[in-house]
Amino acid sequence: MNNTTRWETSSTSDESTLSTLLSTTEVANNSQIDSSDEDLKNAGEWLWKIFSLVFLVFGLTGNFLAILVFRKIGISKRPTLCFLLALSVTDSVVLVTGLSRYWILNTFELDIRTLSNFGCKFHLFVIYHSMQYSSWILVFVCIERVIKTYLPLQFIRIVTYKRVYISLIILFVVLSGVNLHFFWTNGINNFTNGDCDSLTDQYHNFDEFVFVFIDLALVSAAPVVIMFICNVLLVRALRSIQRGRASMMHNVMFRRTQRVSVKLTKMLLVSTFYFLIATVPVSVYFIVDSYAEGDQHSKDILDLVGIITKLMQYSNYSVNFYMYSMANNNFWKKLKIICGCQKA
Repeated sequence: MNNTTRWETSSTSDESTLSTLLSTTEVANNSQIDSSDEDLKNAGEWLWKIFSLVFLVFGLTGNFLAILVFRKIGISKRPTLCFLLALSVTDSVVLVTGLSRYWILNTFELDIRTLSNFGCKFHLFVIYHSMQYSSWILVFVCIERVIKTYLPLQFIRIVTYKRVYISLIILFVVLSGVNLHFFWTNGINNFTNGDCDSLTDQYHNFDEFVFVFIDLALVSAAPVVIMFICNVLLVRALRSIQRGRASMMHNVMFRRTQRVSVKLTKMLLVSTFYFLIATVPVSVYFIVDSYAEGDQHSKDILDLVGIITKLMQYSNYSVNFYMYSMANNNFWKKLKIICGCQKA
């Protein structure tokens, strides 16, 4: 065998070995990625199984107790309690319709949205509507607190049971109109392959690239801005009270209510901040998810991020009751009476 033949044979052998090594490395890398993807999916499932149940029990218990207490106090005598009663009911609807779906899906591999075409449409309408409704009830609570702080003498005349009731009805109707499109844009057909999803390409583009921004504005962006402004005004009023800048007449009134007002104002600041970190990330996730492109591994990572942001959002509906009731001493007195811990 001449030198040329030997060199060609050696070269061919080296190329074959290199090709085998590269192929083996690629298979190993793919295997590692597949294993990593499976770990990400398992982690997501366990997050839903554990935290969904915790938030459901924690949130529904608190909201149920709140409803009992508010009925005991009497919302007709204290119109502003209408907001907190509506908040407790709405948050319970969010937890039952939204969080329970994810728990059932990841525990029993059953998606309740796919049980019927109408169920798909109705579930989407209820979950989006109730989340938006809850956000704006919190806005109303902040506005009510600003009115009570800056116009204490006119508060009873401005904030009446009738006006609170009408404002909640108007808000409910407006948000119903915003979300009514789910009854014809989403459902189950051949285009969705049996899933609860957009019924056509046009509706899909609307849901992914238009409504996602509308929902962002209604669930978090606009409420956060308004609540932030309200809290700035409340902080200014709080500082004015603490520095003794109020008139003598106001000092007499504030002496009675200063402790409660300060407590509630601080609670509103905390709740506004928590509302921000709980609702904004998931809205941003939905926008990113609409435009994101990449391999399956990248999508699985994004899905896990989405699960975490969704759980953060649902935690907000589990703690609203505890945050807003902690500043109300009368609430805890009535709760102790209902639980038999204190005599009426």
